[in-house]
Amino acid sequence: MSFKHSLSILTSRFSIVYKLLAFVLIVVFLFSVLTVCAIYPTLSGLRNNMNELGLGEAVRNYVREALKGEPEMQAQAYDELSAKFDLAADIIQKNSLQINLSIVWLIVLYLLFVVFFSWGQYCVSDVINHHMSSNSKFGFSSNLIVNFKKAMRYSLLYTAITIGFMIVVALLYWLSFATLFKVAPITGLASAVAIFVLAMAVRRSLLFGWVPAMVADGLGVIDGLKKGMSLLKQRFSYAFGLYLIYYIAWLGLTGEISVF
Repeated sequence: MSFKHSLSILTSRFSIVYKLLAFVLIVVFLFSVLTVCAIYPTLSGLRNNMNELGLGEAVRNYVREALKGEPEMQAQAYDELSAKFDLAADIIQKNSLQINLSIVWLIVLYLLFVVFFSWGQYCVSDVINHHMSSNSKFGFSSNLIVNFKKAMRYSLLYTAITIGFMIVVALLYWLSFATLFKVAPITGLASAVAIFVLAMAVRRSLLFGWVPAMVADGLGVIDGLKKGMSLLKQRFSYAFGLYLIYYIAWLGLTGEISVF
């Protein structure tokens, strides 16, 4: 779909943006409350220790000195940051049980969030497909109900695939931290960020044709996935490039805000 056609659909059916936004906000609010209730009591002590450590300020100080380009000050900031990382590693080791329990809670809540969010994603795609093919105005709320079974089957399989990606990324993270973080904390942190960006871009690129095949061709969940995968030879590099730029820009924006 060309960019101008995307803008045309956006302006002609802009009301769906509000409905999707309301749906997303409800889901985000619900799971944010559940997340806070689940992990805050467990990690409150760890949070206080980390705040007293001043790790965030050490990271910001290192970034500022690196941007200034003064070797002596940069080396001093690096030594300070490395010492902070060593202290942080000790704190994490002492609170490993609480951290592991919180990670389990976060994984469960995240997977439930993915199920609900991908349910809405499928329904939005179906609404847009009806508008493009027959100029019909199929309501978003009605679509959530009518396509509940098919959308949920897609959501559950999508979540299962997400679990597989999470396992692979977790292993890569563990290898990165086990080998690099203890030797060179900055390099280990940078490799973890790179793994996250690449993994997210690859996951989105592999599945970019799945939902369009289901809503446009009327295929089932498995057949739609197979057809979407068959398009990878033609469109993977294009989709991967777009998603990679998107996640790098998102990471750069959030990182700039956190630093300054």
